[in-house]
Amino acid sequence: MYKKPSWLQSIPFHSFLFAAYPVVALLAFNISEVGVSSGLRPLFLSVLMAGSLMLVFHMVYRDWRRAALLSTILLILFFSYGHVYILLKSVNINGLYLFRHRTLIPVWFGLAALLIWWASRRAPNITATTYLLNVMGLILLTLPVVQLISFSIQSRASQTDASTLSLKRGNQPPDIYYIILDGYGRADVLENEFGYDNSDFLNELRNLGFFVADCSQSNYAQTQMSLASSLNFNYIDALSDRFVPGSEDRTGLDALIQRSTVRASLEKAGYKTVAFATGFLATELTDADYFLGPGYSWGDLNEFESLLMETTFARLIQDGNRFGMQTSGSERFRERTLFALDKVDELAYIQGPKFVFVHLIVPHPPYVFGPTGGPIEPAEAGTTKTQEGASHYRDQVIYVNSRMLEIVPRIIANSSTPPIIVIQGDHGPTVPSSPRARMSNLNAYFLPGVDTPVYSTITPVNTFRVIFNAYFGQDLELLDDVGLYSDYEDPFNWRVVPNSCKTDE
Repeated sequence: MYKKPSWLQSIPFHSFLFAAYPVVALLAFNISEVGVSSGLRPLFLSVLMAGSLMLVFHMVYRDWRRAALLSTILLILFFSYGHVYILLKSVNINGLYLFRHRTLIPVWFGLAALLIWWASRRAPNITATTYLLNVMGLILLTLPVVQLISFSIQSRASQTDASTLSLKRGNQPPDIYYIILDGYGRADVLENEFGYDNSDFLNELRNLGFFVADCSQSNYAQTQMSLASSLNFNYIDALSDRFVPGSEDRTGLDALIQRSTVRASLEKAGYKTVAFATGFLATELTDADYFLGPGYSWGDLNEFESLLMETTFARLIQDGNRFGMQTSGSERFRERTLFALDKVDELAYIQGPKFVFVHLIVPHPPYVFGPTGGPIEPAEAGTTKTQEGASHYRDQVIYVNSRMLEIVPRIIANSSTPPIIVIQGDHGPTVPSSPRARMSNLNAYFLPGVDTPVYSTITPVNTFRVIFNAYFGQDLELLDDVGLYSDYEDPFNWRVVPNSCKTDE
């Protein structure tokens, strides 16, 4: 007969487990986009809150197991409030929204009072309850911890040294600016799907000396795959055999971006790497020679903390913007984007040749910029799948166009040697039932001093093959330009999307 371990019945540690679980579970769910360090502070504060509640209830009841039960009840209510609010906030009858804070808060306080009364007066066998909650807490916490450990092991396994080319560098090697405008679509897609004529912007780029690939197509529909491919100038299946249909493991893609062949080859040739904070773990080159981002004080919340806050009772502070706290992930996203836009044309002061990697997550959601760059209400942030989202996408295109036309001339003017500049969408916008739109991207090249070696149907996989051939004495064969679409849930199950814009070139 199975005998329950005595320590599971006598030591009430479940409050700490239930306090840690929401943080660890959310971190595990988003681990491909945030670092583990993002969750350390909220984890510490959550465990501290559990301990504080237990101390308070122990002073009242002089019973650690009952104190732990009461603490766990309040912790569950605290960490579940935001989830329930998100689930119910859109419920309405004839435009009357039934579940707002003013209606949910009384319900939550009433539920808390009822459960506290039950736990303090009517609770069943406290030994059995302690055992049950301890076991439940251990099971719950084990699952995301295993996921985090698995991710860490896979990440370490994928951290192989990038292959390099022996680039032939001239006496005055040009700086290289690789500017990614996330989700920026091709002109015909903007016209047909969003009713926006982008010709003025493209013509201004041409007047500056850019070649605009009018029939460009992205090689992949998702950022990590697109950049892993372009920065290693090859297709994903040629870079590794680990990316197979049915797998959702993207960890190896991060390493291909952060330690790419392009970066390694340029650094071997004496280039310094300059990168900006993006908030997206895969594209944060934190070990670059210069990793730039806006300064934050210790008290500011990071994106993970803001996301966690939205799921808890503390979202009342966030929604009300009380205590002057900078809690909005949208605000931080704006600050980071504006920082990169404001600083990218000031990098000429850095001595020596530079590879400048700029990943701007615009016009991709979240929608935080109006057409002139002003903030919009965070509640309006969304996707292009709605009419409102499409309007916000168009506004962010307008804004980023205006900033590019300010920035690019200054980059050129501030550079002692005419720079190489690539402005590229990693993929196009999301349009319901239209993989073609998602695969149609902006692709513009400023390649001074050489006969234009690009063509209207070029795809990102050939971007650095062209650059290395033209400027660094390489003889790399251009690959077939193929667009490979896949769903987010099955990222490596690709299907070819023909380029409907293909020309006779």
